[in-house]
Amino acid sequence: MRIVDLSHPITAGMPLWPGTPAPEFSDLHTISHDGFGERWLQLSSHTGTHLDAPAHIVEGAATIDQLPVEHFIGKGMVLDLRESCQDSITLEALLSCRSQIVDAEFLLLHTGWSRFWGSDAYNRGYPALSAEAAAWLAEAGLKGIGIDAPSFDVWDSESLPVHKRLLGAGLLLIENLTALDRLAGSDFFLSVLPLNIVAAEASPVRAVGILPSFLQL
Repeated sequence: MRIVDLSHPITAGMPLWPGTPAPEFSDLHTISHDGFGERWLQLSSHTGTHLDAPAHIVEGAATIDQLPVEHFIGKGMVLDLRESCQDSITLEALLSCRSQIVDAEFLLLHTGWSRFWGSDAYNRGYPALSAEAAAWLAEAGLKGIGIDAPSFDVWDSESLPVHKRLLGAGLLLIENLTALDRLAGSDFFLSVLPLNIVAAEASPVRAVGILPSFLQL
């Protein structure tokens, strides 16, 4: 099989959503001093490529530890929006691939925005889902939706209507994906396994696309 890494590395100086504290790392033990290595990690649950559970927005909704592990793995589909949706991801763009989306468990929105990762342009002006598109996706029977941008709502939104609609429907949201072009036109499984943290509303993930050579999806 072939495995495609869809995740940005987590580093102390990595790009972050405005207001998110930078990750901090320090040595608790070192091989040279203690005979083994152990590090202290401090970071937001929304650092880098991460997954939002419904509890991120919806009071009393499912946290990561309350979801079955199979909820984080499933058949994926990449929708290439690089030419069709410059500002907004419309319902029309989704309906053009309706049968493929309905047949998938995870929809990955390939906007091409990951090319701005690390620049000031990344956190604003990216294509976001329209209200109509979000409403349709909430009823499409998916486990989750991913995007190669920092958010599903427009950058200056305070009410986060798209998050509320999708997370309220029980979907998982994966943000800050990368390398989606490497999956275009392929059958693949998506794995977005988070850390099994009790009561967590989100977690960084090592998102990967798995392309089995021995299976017909």
